[in-house]
Amino acid sequence: QRIVFTSLSLINLLQSSITRIFANAVMHLSECFVSSRRIQIFFGTPDQPQIENSEERNGGPLLELCNLSCYWDETQKSSEAHHVDRIDSGTTSSIEAAVMSKADDFRAALSDVSLSLYPGELYCVIGPVGSSKSALLQTMSGELKPSIGTIKRRPATAGRFISYAQQDPFIMDGTVRENILFGRDYDEAWYLQVVYACGLSADMEQFPNSDATIVGDRGVQCSGGQRARIGLARAIYRDADVVLLDDPLSAVDANVGRLIFYSAIKELCVDRGKAVVLATHQHQFVGDCTCVLMVDGKIKCKGSYTACVEASEGKLAASFQTLNDEDKSTVKSSASSSDIRRNSSFLSLQANEKSSSSSGVAREDRNTGIIKRKTWKEYTVAMGGIYVGFLLFILYCVTQASSLVTIIFFGEWAEQPDAVQSSSYWIGLVYGLTLVLIFFAFIRTRLTFFFCLKASQHLHDAAAEAVLRAKIEFFDTNPLGRILNRFSADVGIADDQLPLTLVDFLVGFFLAIGSVATAIVSLPMTLLALPPLLWYFVRLRKIFVTTTRELKRLEGLARSPTYAMIGEALSGVATMRANDAIGFFQKKFEDVHDAHGRAFFAFVASSRWFAIRMDFIAFVFMSVTSLLAVLFQDQGWLSISPAVLGMCLTLLLQMAGTNFPWVVRQSAEVVNQMISVERVSAFGHLPSEAPLVTNYDDKVGAEWPIEPSISTTNLTVRYRASLPPALSDV
Repeated sequence: QRIVFTSLSLINLLQSSITRIFANAVMHLSECFVSSRRIQIFFGTPDQPQIENSEERNGGPLLELCNLSCYWDETQKSSEAHHVDRIDSGTTSSIEAAVMSKADDFRAALSDVSLSLYPGELYCVIGPVGSSKSALLQTMSGELKPSIGTIKRRPATAGRFISYAQQDPFIMDGTVRENILFGRDYDEAWYLQVVYACGLSADMEQFPNSDATIVGDRGVQCSGGQRARIGLARAIYRDADVVLLDDPLSAVDANVGRLIFYSAIKELCVDRGKAVVLATHQHQFVGDCTCVLMVDGKIKCKGSYTACVEASEGKLAASFQTLNDEDKSTVKSSASSSDIRRNSSFLSLQANEKSSSSSGVAREDRNTGIIKRKTWKEYTVAMGGIYVGFLLFILYCVTQASSLVTIIFFGEWAEQPDAVQSSSYWIGLVYGLTLVLIFFAFIRTRLTFFFCLKASQHLHDAAAEAVLRAKIEFFDTNPLGRILNRFSADVGIADDQLPLTLVDFLVGFFLAIGSVATAIVSLPMTLLALPPLLWYFVRLRKIFVTTTRELKRLEGLARSPTYAMIGEALSGVATMRANDAIGFFQKKFEDVHDAHGRAFFAFVASSRWFAIRMDFIAFVFMSVTSLLAVLFQDQGWLSISPAVLGMCLTLLLQMAGTNFPWVVRQSAEVVNQMISVERVSAFGHLPSEAPLVTNYDDKVGAEWPIEPSISTTNLTVRYRASLPPALSDV
């Protein structure tokens, strides 16, 4: 009999190690192996090529392109070229044919381009759509790798060689000032001069908090023209030797475009000795500047505007603009130093103000306190309703009862003589009870996982449908990283972690209840130790659950900026590299990641704090129960059957050693992971746009509309309830 219960205790310990620890170790090692390979492949990608500096420091060109050819997909081209190199060297004609066929498959972004940029010169890159004007600027900035030829540049002045404004300007989630400074130190005089030259002064007055206004993710709070001018101001504020501007005039009207060209590009850049490369379709501003005509990735002509128009063979039409004295005075007065000084105090005052209304970006919802009953109800309904919960409850009770009955009969079997133990009756009974227990354990676990995954799928589908039908206001006020966080991390927790945690908790909970109930019924003296330990346990669990619940919410909130910054960095990596802002963004990402790490580490540390105390409670309860059982049996105060005592001690040892601390921690984990269900469920109740189909659609006939027309009367429209009307009484 001693061997039986000793074996059961050891098997229970081995079960915990194999089914939980070893299985998790194998799973995490597999994930680690796959992740390591993916990271290794990522680290093995070629680095961004560096443009070499020329030895000549004065008198020569700032940037020189020599017989340059580039391809959009250099990696694929290289792999195809490597494949061609493996063709049999004895068939020269086949090699040449293969090379020619592969060369035709890849259209060159730039072909045999030679260009030199000198200080104080404005180079206007013109040409039809798709003529590789942007490719030329990307090559100069270092984003497009040369396949043939070289790029040389003069050593930078004060470490700032190139500034780059993309055609689609990159706007990060921050204030207007942060987007213009882009990590550089603030120089008020130069900053105000750039702001006025780029035509942003009027916008500063309209913004709720001037240049301290948060423009939102991807600049959703700004118009297309405002984003273009912020990107232009960033490039000019950098005060680099070479300024690359990719069509910044296309998104602004004629008056603002004239102001930008003469005040920002000409006065702040060209007149100050900068080499400016301007890709533009606004030919009225070209005038006497050096023109570069791009056609099919080649420089077809370099010279005057008239010569480039003639060389275009009718693809370009001449367009000139002359400024009279009144226009010149208007342009100059718009960015005069007196005007800047007069309004600088207004800008500085507004920049120092911090107002939550200036953001335009809604704060992410953060519930506090216990998980609402509504969340538990929604999850239960998503699983299939109250009947599913009742079915699972019955299955867990039956399984635990089967476990207790099996252990009791194991004890009875161990008390029988050797001849009786090997009889077919006892062998059949032991094997039958074991198979029944295995069957019920499999069914309860299978059904629990099935209904949990079903609930997660329903919640995800409801959230996805609600987001797809959400109002535009939702996307304007919620960064992309916040939405991705809900549909990646939170849905992942509901899919992967919550079902496993819930099964662990329910199995352990019923086992703990069965163990304690059996011990109380069989060994009533355990009631002496139970009340103080129960009071201490309830007090500890209340502290732990309250703390970890809020830490889990903080961790979920701190995760959203991480996703947002990753997407933000990928969309603006060209601007970051060209403007030497990698260190600035790296510091920002480290701050955001550290904030998430602090919340996550606090959650893990609190879990370990709680686990140590649970081990202490279980050890004290096990020790007191064992000592009292021996004392009562020795003194004859209570007759205890060896089988019952062995069963009780086996259950209590299993509970104290592995089950009880784990169950209590899993109970708190269930509550913490339900926060993800709470966050996903919140997306399922977003305000929706008008329905796609209404009752009025059934009233009109198939021939509608007979006379198509739209009429408005006293129409007032606003983008959001918190914003002023965009249209009034139309």
